[in-house]
Amino acid sequence: MKNKFVVRAAALLTLAAVFFALPGAGWSALRTHAASEEEAGISSAPPVLISRSEIPSIPAGGQGQLTLTFQNLGKKPLQTPVASVSPSEGLSIVGGASSFALAEIPAEGTGSCTLQLSAAPTASSSQSISVELRFSYEADAGAAQGSVTEKLSIPVTAKEAAVQPTIAVSRSAVSSPISSGEEFVIDLTFQNRGAVTASGVSAVVTPSESLSILNETSTFQLNDLKPGKSGTARVRLRGAKEISSENQSLSVELRFSYESAGVPTAASQSDRVNIPAKATATDAQKTAATKPDAPVPNIVVKSFGYGGKAVEAGGTFPLSVTFENTGSVKCENIVMTLDGGESFTVNGGTNTAHYAALNAGKTQTQTLEMQAIPTAKSGAQPITVSFKYEYLDASRRASVTSDVRLTIPVSQPNRFQITPPATVELEEGVEGEILLSYVNKGKGEIANLEAELVGEGFTSPARSQYLGNVAAGGNGSIGFAVSPDQAGELKLTVKVSYEDADQKPQKQEFPLTVQVAQVAADDGFELPQEPEQPAFPWKLVIPAVLVVAAGAAGILVWRGRKKKEVESQPMENWDWSNTEEE
Repeated sequence: MKNKFVVRAAALLTLAAVFFALPGAGWSALRTHAASEEEAGISSAPPVLISRSEIPSIPAGGQGQLTLTFQNLGKKPLQTPVASVSPSEGLSIVGGASSFALAEIPAEGTGSCTLQLSAAPTASSSQSISVELRFSYEADAGAAQGSVTEKLSIPVTAKEAAVQPTIAVSRSAVSSPISSGEEFVIDLTFQNRGAVTASGVSAVVTPSESLSILNETSTFQLNDLKPGKSGTARVRLRGAKEISSENQSLSVELRFSYESAGVPTAASQSDRVNIPAKATATDAQKTAATKPDAPVPNIVVKSFGYGGKAVEAGGTFPLSVTFENTGSVKCENIVMTLDGGESFTVNGGTNTAHYAALNAGKTQTQTLEMQAIPTAKSGAQPITVSFKYEYLDASRRASVTSDVRLTIPVSQPNRFQITPPATVELEEGVEGEILLSYVNKGKGEIANLEAELVGEGFTSPARSQYLGNVAAGGNGSIGFAVSPDQAGELKLTVKVSYEDADQKPQKQEFPLTVQVAQVAADDGFELPQEPEQPAFPWKLVIPAVLVVAAGAAGILVWRGRKKKEVESQPMENWDWSNTEEE
């Protein structure tokens, strides 16, 4: 124990010597750092808590009084404190001053200032003020400057947004329909049916084609219209020499402004008032009234040709279209347009043709070189022929359009290839495989692919197989497991059937002759077997282990008792020469 105490004391002395001896470390370093801080006069500024008094929400366009409180939480007084206040966009300080000089705030004391805030008429509910307090305080090395900033929220009640007022437009009564050349006066009345005042109301009046305004201007300036109030504009009009329709009107466009949430908002409104009139017939109308309307001429496709057989996808063909004027009047300025859709396109040239005229009952033929798109689907595919033309009806020119749809059969070439089965070697009674591969090089899908193995003298788990559809570009293989019954020549046939992209059934057969070999005779040779190893004699070993364990336990018990007897004897009776060494 004494040795342990000596070792520990020496270790502590060594550490202390190192701590004080090393340059720039230990107590010397701490003492130097403290001295440098003291010389620099480092001292933190007193903390200040800025708060405001509880005030009711300031209405937009109103004012509210606010008291700011500055609580000194430090141990040193705040000297010559000055508070600067910066309000948000919707607020302003009444009086113009934004900085307030305060009296000295003692340690753990408070100071305050009061200001009057004004909320703008358009102020929103989210308003705030930024407060900065600048002050001096006594530091270790003399006077120092400090500052604290805070942002305080100010409750403001914003004005609700108003709904645009609706102004109803009406006219004075008209005793009888207006005649051609007649002058008359219409009083237009404008009533504000909204909830807010419509300010600076002006009305722009535009007459229909058979009326004209006799006023110096078509814009009428009205007074401000308060809710429920009305204003009037007097319009002097004259009927045209020829009034084309009984329904004449005045279109009125109103422009005004209204206040919404304290903000002037521009608005506009359009309306129309009807004025009855007496229509006057022109010479052409009088002539047309005595003559019935001519029937509308129609242009139809009388016949078309594409070569008489299905067009192969990717191939070209001549398309001839013969159309006929089935009406009783001449068609003029005819434009024919051909649209091939997703399956056809014009093979060079344009898809539009023009004809100056086509007399009633006459025909015209147009031929175009067309091409079927390589990816076109099989079957009947559409082509649309459009006609746009004009005709004269009682000195009036009319325009007509019509569409005619044609269908042309398209065929995808059959490029489904099957590789014949390779020659295989089979043995009697031994299972082998016959394999064929296929690939669809066409642009269309192959459907219902089936294969069948035909012949005698063999067994197979599946003589027929259904492989389904093969997409364009797809490939795969057909395999049959075959077990010949006997050696010799075996004749087989693989029959494959499917539907091509044109939905036409296709069949292919692949005959195959196979030489079947005999199986080699068994010579009775067997691999020598290794002799079995005798099992481990667990029944003899386990009793022997138990006996040895029991003997060891007995010896340990005897030694324990012997030790207790020796320890129980008095020390003066011990015989040191007979004590066993543990």
